[in-house]
Amino acid sequence: MQSISSLMQEIGIDDAEITQRQAFLSLDANDAASLREVHAVLATHRDELIEVFYQHLLQFPEIRPLLGDESRLERLKRAQMDYFDQLTQGSYDAGYVENRLHVGVVHQRVGLTPKWYMSAYSKYLGEVLPRIWEHYRDDEERGQRASRALLKVVFFDMGLALDTYFHAEHKALMLARSYTEQIVSNIPIGFIVLDTAGRIRLLNNAVLKMFELSGDDVWRDRSPGSFLGVPELDEAAAKVIKLQEHQHDLGFGLLISGQARAFTADLSLAQMGEEHVVLCMVQDITLRKQSEEEIHRLAFYDALTQLPNRRLLHERLLQSMSISARSGKHGAVMFIDLDNFKTLNDTQGHDVGDELLREVAARLTRNLREGDTVARLGGDEFVVALESLSGIEKEAASQAETIAEKIRAELSQPYQLQTVEHSSSPSMGVSLYRGHMNSIDEVLKQADLAMYQAKSTGRNRVCFFDPEMQVEMEQRAELEKDLRASIRLGQLELYYQMQVDDNARIIGAEALIRWNHPQRGTVSPAQFIPLAEEMGMILPIGDWVIEQACEMLRRWEMDAEMRHIVLSINVSPRQLSQTWFVDKVKDTLESYGIRPSRLKLELTESFILDDVEDAIAKMHELRAIGIRFAMDDFGTGYSSLSYLKRLPLEQLKIDQSFVRDIATDKSNSVMVRTIISIANNFGLDIIAEGVETDDQLAFLRQYGCNRYQGYLFGKPVPLAEFERLCHLAE
Repeated sequence: MQSISSLMQEIGIDDAEITQRQAFLSLDANDAASLREVHAVLATHRDELIEVFYQHLLQFPEIRPLLGDESRLERLKRAQMDYFDQLTQGSYDAGYVENRLHVGVVHQRVGLTPKWYMSAYSKYLGEVLPRIWEHYRDDEERGQRASRALLKVVFFDMGLALDTYFHAEHKALMLARSYTEQIVSNIPIGFIVLDTAGRIRLLNNAVLKMFELSGDDVWRDRSPGSFLGVPELDEAAAKVIKLQEHQHDLGFGLLISGQARAFTADLSLAQMGEEHVVLCMVQDITLRKQSEEEIHRLAFYDALTQLPNRRLLHERLLQSMSISARSGKHGAVMFIDLDNFKTLNDTQGHDVGDELLREVAARLTRNLREGDTVARLGGDEFVVALESLSGIEKEAASQAETIAEKIRAELSQPYQLQTVEHSSSPSMGVSLYRGHMNSIDEVLKQADLAMYQAKSTGRNRVCFFDPEMQVEMEQRAELEKDLRASIRLGQLELYYQMQVDDNARIIGAEALIRWNHPQRGTVSPAQFIPLAEEMGMILPIGDWVIEQACEMLRRWEMDAEMRHIVLSINVSPRQLSQTWFVDKVKDTLESYGIRPSRLKLELTESFILDDVEDAIAKMHELRAIGIRFAMDDFGTGYSSLSYLKRLPLEQLKIDQSFVRDIATDKSNSVMVRTIISIANNFGLDIIAEGVETDDQLAFLRQYGCNRYQGYLFGKPVPLAEFERLCHLAE
């Protein structure tokens, strides 16, 4: 006996089963003998039978795609011929059964359903039986016996074929069930099935894992509320059963292994077979909730101090203004800036600076009333928003001032920062508001302006917003805008003030910038130069001055009466501090092809003292190519003689503030004599500016000053006028 194949084992067919099936069909040895006789009869018709059979199949559009091309069709015909041939060979043991089962599996795989399988046998019998009857027309009994035997074998085969179909469907169902069980068991979402009484029928591994439960069946027939300690789940399940409504996003929290965890559940009614069940999906959202909280914190709070940031401050001020509009009470905004914070950062490092900011935040928080807000906008800028002040403006201002002074005193106390004891102070600006009379941005801007007023009037003080201050700042903003466009619009112009020697001969000139505005008229340098310094415009303006000066010197080189003139220009401290300054000057000189000795750069001593080594290095580099240097406003700063010795200067300029009262003010006269003495001792030229009277000139000559600049000799004038004066002098 042949060994039973794995397929036969899966279906459950063994020798006993084969014997039993044949017994049910009365398929015995006599039938096998009759079929062997028929086999020889049918052998002569095999080719014909196969062609008729496949012509029948090809009539059906559903079957044609399964038969393939000509070559495949030929293979299928040969295989089918062998299949039909085995029907009548008379051997129906385990080997025959196994072969038939495999054929059934192949048919099932290619898509031949049982209806086509039975149809094929019907066609086969319809073609074969008449041939058998024809062969046995003289022996009808043998013909009937052979026909009955063939029908028995066909039914035997059809039973085996149906088994393969049932087996395949069963395997597919089992596989689908296995997949479903694996998916349900291993998905990270908790899955609980409840009956209509609210008792647990099934749950997956995710539930056991997320709630840290054992794998036994202690949960069976218990409610999720009693099992997990969450009565809200039982209440939601009852609503689903009673109202047949989906319960969305039911949130609950549990303490698991000492840690607070957050969960959400969705419950819905479902049909499983003939009964209704409640499906409960549970998710652990602890990480998501923590992420949402972190995103909220990053969006609305300052990372360093954990105070509200500008965005959250804006929302709270909007809410505060709405409350103020209903109550009629005032609110106030305090803008706080730490004095000299940059110095701490530069000298002690940013970690110490950050520690100061955290300590300031803590002190501000301690001094707030309930309902008030303190926020950090960035850097060392803080804002305090006060609510529910008096409905009377003066009283509200007094209340805000009291709180502000308390905060100022608290922030002025010494700080212990790591190993450093640091003293700090705040400059504070305060602006009142009531309701929505002013926008949030306007209120913040007003407090900011008041804070700058506090800084400009001495620091470490509290200032309230003054409307006149806002007008002034708006005018300043307009001036800034116009100044930025001044170079592009060609509104800047250089004026030239002559410098003369003791014989009143013109030896040089100082180029002084003027701004001719079409609406404002001539804007004073005293007004726009400090502004240009502050807003950074001094750099492009300074570059423009260098270009203009070099262009004039090239022009004067062509004029025999003016080629001896040395042109002085003022260099901003911010200009000289730029790393590219030396290259800029060299490149400009080279592009215009002028003698460097005709250009003199005037620097202020206050800047040189700010960064001595850098200034000395750059000055020496430019002096090496012939450029001259003068120290402007000498005596107004705190020059060190040792620095003076190291600087490659050619000239000192006596400031006009000393010259003005030189004949009547003893201190000024002493100062002028001292400056002249210093210049002589260091081998430097000396020039006095602001010379306006003969008495001043006489005094300067008496003490050894022999170069002058001032209204006594000539005012600053446009280029054409200056050139005319130079030609007249010659």
